[in-house]
Amino acid sequence: MVAWSASVMFYLPLQDASGMFAYLFGTRRGGTTATVKDERLLSCYVFAQVEDFMNYLASNRPPDVTPEQDNVVVVKHKKVVAVKHDENPMYFGKKAVDSCMVRMVSGLSLVMLFFLVALLTQPSSVFIRFPQRFQSVPTIEVHSAEDLLSQLKANNLWEVEPFSEVPAVLVSKFPVDMPSLDAASQKKAFLHVLLPAAMIALSEVEEERSAFEKILEKFASPPKRLNFGLNAQDYTRLAGLTQNEVFYLQNLCRKYRAYEVADLRRRISPVPVSLIMAQGALESSWGGSRFSLERNNLFGVLTWDKSGRVADGREDGKAYSGAAYASLLDSVRSYILMINRVPAYKELRHKREETMDSLVLANGLHQYSNRGTDYVADLTQLIKSNDLQVYDQCVLAGKGGAFGNRVRLASLENIR
Repeated sequence: MVAWSASVMFYLPLQDASGMFAYLFGTRRGGTTATVKDERLLSCYVFAQVEDFMNYLASNRPPDVTPEQDNVVVVKHKKVVAVKHDENPMYFGKKAVDSCMVRMVSGLSLVMLFFLVALLTQPSSVFIRFPQRFQSVPTIEVHSAEDLLSQLKANNLWEVEPFSEVPAVLVSKFPVDMPSLDAASQKKAFLHVLLPAAMIALSEVEEERSAFEKILEKFASPPKRLNFGLNAQDYTRLAGLTQNEVFYLQNLCRKYRAYEVADLRRRISPVPVSLIMAQGALESSWGGSRFSLERNNLFGVLTWDKSGRVADGREDGKAYSGAAYASLLDSVRSYILMINRVPAYKELRHKREETMDSLVLANGLHQYSNRGTDYVADLTQLIKSNDLQVYDQCVLAGKGGAFGNRVRLASLENIR
């Protein structure tokens, strides 16, 4: 079968075949990047050549073989050389071959060739997945409030000191009896469940920012705006980027809804852990709200139903529901993305260029609630009274997973 596939491939004219493989493999080793359209045209060309070769096998007859000889048994030195029982025999050169075998091998060869071409053309059309999801982080399932406290203590998450290492351990969701804990225990449990989830989500943002900056370094002169109106191949040749890097930039622009480089830098940035904790505590009643317990919704995020169907409530004539998330980590990811791209928090993003002080940044959240400045006052008071800013200096300690050994959120340092 392998030999037959090789014969199919090398039936191509030598010059065309060598050019084809040089084109394919050259694009994978730093040569001119082929577009998806070019690769599809190349695939069609290869299949056309294969079809011509199959027609050649099926119709080619040697001149010295007549139709009357098709069913004749050829005997040399009392040995049967070839027997043809088919009404329409096939020949490979001057040698008669079994037509059923030819059809079977031809079909298998086409299947193998299809997978070969698909394998060679796939890399240039694959989008980079982002943000990177840390699937190897241990996740705890708890069944009661007491079980939650026990698990936090067993995983060194109950006592967390300033500048201490925080284990990268996640709790999938809060137990339904979370409100049954006394106030002090409920607050502490909520904060220490949220802490590793917040740090993991922020680490993902920092990795996106690092990859973004590395790609920008490849430009001869830093662009002010990422213009994707050009053909991807032209853009690659202009900036010296790989096609996957172009796709990565396109995805970031779509995700953060911005194309100006300065605006993207403002948006692909972390949020102070203390601010995440304060808003989570205020919006979820320290993890005891219905949205928090039933939908992992820690930040009071709502979705609006324009059809008018009554869901969880109505506001300004529109029905709304609390957003649902698969895990607490997904809720934190969604919150950070919302802060980083929604126009209502533009003021916060501009303040963040000067400082990462959560007490200052809280002033940029007056549109988060219809309570306005009163909501901001509650946030700042909550941060101060619970001394939440001590968590901004913690270190995320990996457990042999995607984090390596230790991760400190360097961009959370207060910069002026």
